[in-house]
Amino acid sequence: MVNLVGKIEKLIKERKFYQIKELLPPHPEDLANLISGIRKPSYKLFIFRMIPHDRAVEAFEYLPVDGQEVLLNSLSSQEVRSILNDMSPDDRTELFEEMPAELVRKFISYLSSEERKLAGEILNYPPNSVGRLITPDFVQLYEDMKVKDALQHIRKVGLSKETIYHCYVLDKKKRLKGVVSLKRLVLMDPEAKISEVMFKEVIKVNVYTDKEEAANIFKRYDLIVLPVVDNNDKLVGIVTFDDLVDVLEDEATEDFERIAAILPVERPYMEAGFFSVVWKRSFWLIVLVLLESISSLVIQKYSQTIQKWVALSFFIPILIDTGGNAGTQSATIIIRSLAIGEVRVKDFFKIIFRESLVGLFIGGIIALVGAIRVLLQQNNWILSVSVGFSMGITIFLAAIVGGVLPLVFKKLKLDPALMSGPLITTIVDVLGIFIYFQVAHFFLKL
Repeated sequence: MVNLVGKIEKLIKERKFYQIKELLPPHPEDLANLISGIRKPSYKLFIFRMIPHDRAVEAFEYLPVDGQEVLLNSLSSQEVRSILNDMSPDDRTELFEEMPAELVRKFISYLSSEERKLAGEILNYPPNSVGRLITPDFVQLYEDMKVKDALQHIRKVGLSKETIYHCYVLDKKKRLKGVVSLKRLVLMDPEAKISEVMFKEVIKVNVYTDKEEAANIFKRYDLIVLPVVDNNDKLVGIVTFDDLVDVLEDEATEDFERIAAILPVERPYMEAGFFSVVWKRSFWLIVLVLLESISSLVIQKYSQTIQKWVALSFFIPILIDTGGNAGTQSATIIIRSLAIGEVRVKDFFKIIFRESLVGLFIGGIIALVGAIRVLLQQNNWILSVSVGFSMGITIFLAAIVGGVLPLVFKKLKLDPALMSGPLITTIVDVLGIFIYFQVAHFFLKL
């Protein structure tokens, strides 16, 4: 694609326009990648205008939002009006969500009355709800229709619909009553009624359902389309797999950033503002520095102990690193299990019990390894037992803390991923150093 971008930019400079059309890729997504790769806005606009209208609209939908904005600001009002009216409602909503309010109002005014009403309804749903992803372009059938009439209806309207592989059966009040696949319709008796061949147990969600929850339902039931109903069980639209893949990708990226103690960055790495990146990466580092300062206060408190037993300071890094790693392991497993629905907040005490056992066994193993390690270096049984015992207790508590805190955050309706590895490590560091010196006091009789 890089080579193609270079060739096309060179041909535009040389004004060899007839050769450019032959180089344009046939697939809309490849066209979008080509336009995104071109640097000059005027060149982007030139290539876009060379694409036939139908393919141009599809390519436009594949462009990132900032790329779409560049084109919309360059195209004539008539071209913008044509593109916005022909876009699928879900892609258009995604574009409007990222735009300033004054631009949204301007572009909504370009829509036909029907599309304007639809855009307004979708934008009125909460930002994180599945209602923001719906499209009304589905095939609707009715209970009293015959199979042959349903197939004729699909032939008539199918080309303008998002999908025809699943058709939704409604009653006269537009309430969802069932679903039937195209495959089943083709194989059934043409004279049979839709009510006789449809599946009545429909997996569906409410328009106010959270996007991430809807995505998990998709994964759990291996769906390609999910019907969305209002509070009266009326079918208002469908969500397709490609839209929820984007949701899963966004959620995974956000969780990954939070686990790494970074505030979520909305834009791609190379497009994000420099100072925005600095702030989002430094915020949690500042918080962690302040929390970690508690460790220095604990060490300061036991400064006389360190002066008597200097060797104690040799093993502080091993202790806090091991405890932090154990807490991060536990937190990562629980955060992941919460995300995919393997555990729930109601499993709180089961998780504490399980993590306690795991922490106890791992702590015992590491305590033995740590004690032997200290003995080989210092040849002091009391010191080795002190360090080993401290490591065992720290790992035991780290496993519990790492398992419990994500559940607490989930219960408080906060993102469990906020219990990031660095944050867990910092908490366990403070806890571990305190335990270390308390145990040293006991064993070394200081």
